[in-house]
Amino acid sequence: QLRIMCMKKGTMLNEVFDRLNAGLQVVESIDGIDFATSSQYGYVTSCPSNLGTGMRASVHIKLPNLTKDGTDKKAKKVASPLGLSVRGTGGEHTPI
Repeated sequence: QLRIMCMKKGTMLNEVFDRLNAGLQVVESIDGIDFATSSQYGYVTSCPSNLGTGMRASVHIKLPNLTKDGTDKKAKKVASPLGLSVRGTGGEHTPI
């Protein structure tokens, strides 16, 4: 398993993807490095939700009006119907 993360502040998501893609092409070109793939499912990972491309994308934004009471209840109420999840400002398992 290899986890490569690429992050950048701002709104230009394509720049982050392009930089990540360039790095992955370099890694995949190294002799002797092979990744588990399936002709039916694509890249095989230890996390079923990442099966296929093996990629996961996240956008972190602060929504102070939804968390000013110190809880994430309002944020979750807004996010849930949209199929979104609420995390702390530093990502998973961090405080709001």
